[in-house]
Amino acid sequence: MWQEKTDVNKHTMAAVDAEKIMEEKTEANRVSPLPQFPVHLQRVLPRTVPGPVSPQNKGALDWGWQGFLAYGAQTTVVVVDPMTLQYAQTLSKHRSHVVKVRWRKTRHYHQLSAPYSLVLASADSSGTIIVWEVTRGEVTATLQDGSRPIQELEWLGGVDGSEHLLAALHPPYSLIIWDTRHNSKLWKKSYTENLTSFYFDPFHFNKMAFLCGGCVLFVEDFSLTKCPSSNGRKFYVSTPRTSPGKVVNSMPSSVSSGSLTDERTSTRIRRKMRELVVGEAKPKSDDLSQLAECLQLMYHRTVRDQLLLLYSREILVLDLTINQTVGIVAIDRALSPFSQVLSCWQRDVLFCLHESGSVSAHFRRRLLPVPSSPDTEKENTWHADGGGASEQYYEVMYDRKCHSEPLRLNKQSRPIGLSLDPVSEKQMAMVLGDGRVVFKQVTASPTPGRQSVSTPLFTPGAPSAPSVPSHAPQSGLSIADNHFGISSPAGVHISMPKTSLADMVKPAWALADNVKELGHRVNLRILMTGLMPAVSPPPLVIRMCPPLTTRNIHQYVPRLAAGTQSGVVQVFNIATGVLEREFALHTYPVRGVEWTSLTSILSFGHQPLTNSQGLVRNELMYTDILTGRTITLRPNKSDETSIDMVRVSYLKQYFIVVFREDPFELWDARKLVPLRTMPRRFPRVSALEWSPTSQVKTRRDSESHKVSESEHGKNDSAVPREAPQTDVSMTESMLSLADVGGDRTSITKETFVFTDTEGQLYHFSVEGNVIKDGTKVPPDSQMSAITSIAWKSHEIVLSDADGNLTVWDLKTRISRHIATHRGWIRKVRFAPGRDNMKLVVLFADGIDIWDVRDVLLVSQVKSPRDIVKVVDVDWGASDRPVLATIDGCLRVMDMALKSSSAPVYQYCTKEPIVSPYLLAGEASLNLRTLMTQQPWRYRYSLSFSGEDGFTPEQLLNIEIWLSRIPGELREFLETCGSTAHRALVTAQLFGDQGELDFWTVACHYLTQPVLAQSRDESSSSNSSVGSAELIALGDSASEKSGGSEDVCNPPALPPSHPLETTYHHLCDAATYKHHELERLAIHESKNLEGAQRATLGRCLAVIGERDRAVRLLLDADASNQHFYTDCLRACLLAATHHSTQAQSTIKLVATNLIAAGNIWEGVELLCLIGKAGDACRYLQSYGHWEQSVWLAKCALPLQESVDILKRWAHHLINSGNKDQGVCALLSVGSVTASLEQLVQQHYHQRAALLLAAVQHLQALPNPQQHHTSSSSMTIQSSFSPILSGAASMASFAENIYRKYVLHLFSLGNRPAVSYFCRLMGEKGQNLLQELDSLQ
Repeated sequence: MWQEKTDVNKHTMAAVDAEKIMEEKTEANRVSPLPQFPVHLQRVLPRTVPGPVSPQNKGALDWGWQGFLAYGAQTTVVVVDPMTLQYAQTLSKHRSHVVKVRWRKTRHYHQLSAPYSLVLASADSSGTIIVWEVTRGEVTATLQDGSRPIQELEWLGGVDGSEHLLAALHPPYSLIIWDTRHNSKLWKKSYTENLTSFYFDPFHFNKMAFLCGGCVLFVEDFSLTKCPSSNGRKFYVSTPRTSPGKVVNSMPSSVSSGSLTDERTSTRIRRKMRELVVGEAKPKSDDLSQLAECLQLMYHRTVRDQLLLLYSREILVLDLTINQTVGIVAIDRALSPFSQVLSCWQRDVLFCLHESGSVSAHFRRRLLPVPSSPDTEKENTWHADGGGASEQYYEVMYDRKCHSEPLRLNKQSRPIGLSLDPVSEKQMAMVLGDGRVVFKQVTASPTPGRQSVSTPLFTPGAPSAPSVPSHAPQSGLSIADNHFGISSPAGVHISMPKTSLADMVKPAWALADNVKELGHRVNLRILMTGLMPAVSPPPLVIRMCPPLTTRNIHQYVPRLAAGTQSGVVQVFNIATGVLEREFALHTYPVRGVEWTSLTSILSFGHQPLTNSQGLVRNELMYTDILTGRTITLRPNKSDETSIDMVRVSYLKQYFIVVFREDPFELWDARKLVPLRTMPRRFPRVSALEWSPTSQVKTRRDSESHKVSESEHGKNDSAVPREAPQTDVSMTESMLSLADVGGDRTSITKETFVFTDTEGQLYHFSVEGNVIKDGTKVPPDSQMSAITSIAWKSHEIVLSDADGNLTVWDLKTRISRHIATHRGWIRKVRFAPGRDNMKLVVLFADGIDIWDVRDVLLVSQVKSPRDIVKVVDVDWGASDRPVLATIDGCLRVMDMALKSSSAPVYQYCTKEPIVSPYLLAGEASLNLRTLMTQQPWRYRYSLSFSGEDGFTPEQLLNIEIWLSRIPGELREFLETCGSTAHRALVTAQLFGDQGELDFWTVACHYLTQPVLAQSRDESSSSNSSVGSAELIALGDSASEKSGGSEDVCNPPALPPSHPLETTYHHLCDAATYKHHELERLAIHESKNLEGAQRATLGRCLAVIGERDRAVRLLLDADASNQHFYTDCLRACLLAATHHSTQAQSTIKLVATNLIAAGNIWEGVELLCLIGKAGDACRYLQSYGHWEQSVWLAKCALPLQESVDILKRWAHHLINSGNKDQGVCALLSVGSVTASLEQLVQQHYHQRAALLLAAVQHLQALPNPQQHHTSSSSMTIQSSFSPILSGAASMASFAENIYRKYVLHLFSLGNRPAVSYFCRLMGEKGQNLLQELDSLQ
């Protein structure tokens, strides 16, 4: 029979899996002359091809540190690989719209007990939170509390051991901390206001802010161990009726006050009035600006204690220490309104998404004074230059440096959100409403026509902009320009690869004064770098290409054609999920698609019914999907009844066009010409199907003739995986791939059956243009109107409108009836494959899969209980039903209809999707080790083998991943001699946030010695804000490097730059003080009143800015109740205290004040007499740790502040923030203490790498160290000066290496284990023997 010839046997059809085919290939060749199976055969696995997104998906978008993008599309969570622009995974367990997705943070230390893994949390509109293991596509936790939509979702990770905790905002006002490991709540807190979103303070782990309907709610007692006891502080937004520059207290003096207007004004005078009002009582409606208009709230990720409020036309920058607006980012009226704002952590840059789909980048301008408001008449007699210049006014300002091109969007394609790559922060992704994903990137290019030099806006990573000329005026807030280019004391510098935003742009505070002289030599642009299409809006009609057979196995690609409502036909490769072709063919909705070969389709559609006669204009198109050539069939036809269906014969010789009320037409599928139109009295067709078993013997007899005739015109080479060659003509490709036997001009007899509207079954045969009438079967009394027919082998299945199935066995002439009781059956279709009698049945409320041979229900799915409404169904493979659902998705299901996803590593993709997070735990950790250091190798190399502990499959994935690393990064890894910098680059490539933070701090403080304090200590008390003596780090650094000629040069290193303000307390003292002086200058220009004014004056006094503190106190209003006290404080600050008796008296008074609870008053007095160290210790003893660090960095010499900072570091470690505590120890040069803490935390690899980094970067001139081979190297001979002081350091280092060896052994890295065991001497050899015995 024909079936025996063309259909692949059951094992072959299941062998769409190439591996299974190769296993069975030998045995199959023995029993039948099957062709050799091609290696490129693609396997169809359960997956979902996403479609349009819903407005409810707005904000459900997140680009994780792991390097993958996740977003919500209707009820599906989609994971995208931005590197290859492919769908990596789809997760379909939600039953309602996905509203939030969040990747787990990677700040925790990764080891075998906590390996690299892809963990994602998603929340839907029914209140369900699902935690996924994305690699396997499995659910690890399901959390729910109530049935209302989740408002906000965020992973914790700032405190050690909290990476598995998830914070969720459940409406209307409940915050819940979920333990995702145990599927339980840690605590639940219900507030008194309706909350819409929240944001954690990135600088304070105990602070967070909620956006409410009419206020902002601040919580300062957040804790993981217990529920917050307070209900937070409410901040209302209002506008006082005062003159500009002045603030009226609308609350009692004990309550902070302020105002913040939302009026659309462009004058700086009105903008300076913006403040926040604190209190439980809501201000009057006249003074209240509608905070409901606020679109977004978030903390500034670069600047401490600043909050961003996003409105449609502006962004307010709020300083939370004074509760006032310190900056506004406004847009022109001609630009599209804001929709979202993203704050960067590497640089003070704001990326803003506009409603038009464009993205703008706003860069922080260097803090420079602006003219004061015109109504200020008083002169500043206490100005630093002694003159009567007008008072300087400081304001945070941002410049819009680049703006992407807007997209042409309609209402259905508005962007739902923007997400930023957290590692580089120069790549971003935007999801549109129609399901497309747009990727953009910030690029820098030299300005045409100008010489490309370093500029204030752009730096190539090396020490850049030229020094400020001697004649250039110095502003009050200047910082030495070469401060940004601090270099290491010795060694040859190599450029750090420009892979992130921080490598492209200098910090705002590090820009040179000669900005106008240099000009902007580069252009920043935001360019679109990628676009991922999506399935067109539903409903869809789908049709799978002809099944895999032994004849088309070398050309077969599992393609599926989908017709859309917009007249577009999309062709998908359902093995890869890629949209391969898209054709705009019809002006009307596509009603059906049929394949005439593996590479050509027929599609038809018609206009909606508009007249009472039921006449429409039909469209029938033939398309070759390889060349795109389209032929319009039946052109110039007048109005007629609509085309109901098109059916192509199994041999692809004929197709029948069935009309709703007119007789059908028979067409030649090869020549595309009509053969015959049935007479008017011919029965009306309700269902039709071609026979798959026509004239098998005729084809077999002519097989040899066919091969000889067609050999000349065919290309016998295997077709590539993507698609067959595209230079074949339409007719040639149609005939060569149609899987038709016999001569090309020969016509083979085929048969078909159909039913009329009364249920009578007709059998006809077709040969040429002759249609012969066959048998007629009267209607079955148990069946109503026939809706669909399926025919396979000797079984014919008929379905009716009442949900009944009738199975006719043509051999035994026996019929069987199946009553499904599910109503109208829309479609029935057999699965491909010999002896595979599975039948899919499409109902209005779901689908069934039946085994026709055994009359057994295999699986069932109902909507909306189990799945969203199914609009069409077909078979993607012998065991893979494909569902087109009402949400616009194409779902390839398993046979049980339970899952539409599979493990990522099993998918067939156009380009391999590789990542360290997709490797096994041991392999990813081993790869991190090999990329960081390879002392056991003669030369560093990125070529690995099985000896390094990898399997062949892992080696293949690693090789692909390494090949995608930019060339400059590979070159840097191979040429850089610093273990610390290699670890930093590796952390960037892995997206490991914890490692990135640690090695950023370590690289800075290991390559740059702890900076000596400024040369002129005595001038600090009389300097103006940010004076050059206080912050001229470049000079001190150059002196340091000039005096280190006798120190032997370490390997080539990149230059070291000051840390960004993101690291705040970890910055060096000079940089830290510069930031604080800028902040105080802004506060000073805001004309604060009451307690805020007193606090500002105290801060200026304790850090040495006495003149400014005195000026501030004397400027107080005489009507103020604290006027007399302020005058006395000014006299005290202005007086000198040289006598011992005066200092003793002041110290006694300060001690009594502190004991009485007036801590800051006593601290201020201690600082006046030079006892800032004692003041810091008092602050620490009373629990004011951060304030003590602030005072130590701003007021103490470097050597005196070390002890204060060490105590603070140990406090961090004891309070659970061990990672930041270790970084704090590194910042003061306590490498030994840092190593001890790493060992205690069982961070053995990090400890060993830090030890190696210290040995490389800070080694003494030791000839023995540089000339001994690695095999004879001992630990004692390679110690750095920092580590060589203690006698027990050798045993301590030996313990570190021993733990590291055990770690490497667990990873399977045999060469590394052998090397470090040799390094440990005799004890190491004994350890190696023990490990060998274990193996």
